Amino acid sequence: MRSVCIYGTGSYVPEEVVTNEQLAATAPTKPEWVETRLGIKTRRRARKDESTSDMAVEAARKALEMAKMEPEEVQLIILATVTPDRLVPSAATTVQHKLGAGNAVAFDINAACPGFIFALSTGTQFIKNGFFKNALIIGSDTLSKVNNYQHRNCVFFGDGAGAIVIKDSNSSNGVLAIDFHSDGEGTDDLTVRGCGSEWPASVEVLEQGGQFLIMDAKKVYKKAVVGMPESIKTTLNIANLTTDDITFVVPHQPNISLLKDCIKELGIPEDKLIITLDQYGNFSSGNIPLALDKINRERRLKEGDILAFTSAGAGWTWGSIIMRWGE
Repeated sequence: MRSVCIYGTGSYVPEEVVTNEQLAATAPTKPEWVETRLGIKTRRRARKDESTSDMAVEAARKALEMAKMEPEEVQLIILATVTPDRLVPSAATTVQHKLGAGNAVAFDINAACPGFIFALSTGTQFIKNGFFKNALIIGSDTLSKVNNYQHRNCVFFGDGAGAIVIKDSNSSNGVLAIDFHSDGEGTDDLTVRGCGSEWPASVEVLEQGGQFLIMDAKKVYKKAVVGMPESIKTTLNIANLTTDDITFVVPHQPNISLLKDCIKELGIPEDKLIITLDQYGNFSSGNIPLALDKINRERRLKEGDILAFTSAGAGWTWGSIIMRWGE
């Protein structure tokens, strides 16, 4: 069976930087607590006229440029997002149009923060079974559009996008193992209620034409701190590897305390943990591909490195992917 490798990475964040001090002016929180407990110093916020698809396109263009591909060569576009431009049509088709990738099939995946894991898993299967030879996998979210800046949870979230180009290959590199799960028990613990909801977040929000993100941070932590390490263990077993083989853990970026507890459970040194949340916070599906693009462009990756992608989020959904770097 053919392998599936990454040939290009790209990322994008909006220009506006939002500090802890700014958020503390409207929400009941303390900047020192946010930085010490969560590890977040700043996050980015999209312009009012800047959409999820706009950010996705910018990240995708960079990934295609690195992969030395033209948009019309792309066969599949999967956009992982919880904040699409519209409910219909999919934001992926908007990205397809803006890119000029008219030959691609395009659709969205909403799997919350692990959306990139689910999207990469889906694209990998299409390529492995021979249906497509390449795919553009994107994670992009504008959580500022649903963030309640009067609630203390607002400090977690920012906006951004990341993208990768994957292709079939006959090398021993690429995706080695996949593990992902869903459990609807957590539906109300991390949610943004939509137009089909029986009860809106508030009358005021409904009148404004939108909804706020609602989160029970303690329940999210409790689920993720178990699910993410267990999922990494599962993928390592599938790939016949151990935690000692991992070069880098490239995780979703919820908060530093959770991530440190996860790798402590696995016995993985902290210097193998890739962190971007200090600058960008949590922007759901875009965190993992942005972090990957960062270390790739910093030339920290070499052929044969073993990478562990992992995430957990609303639903509940969680999962991991083990990949050997190289084409």
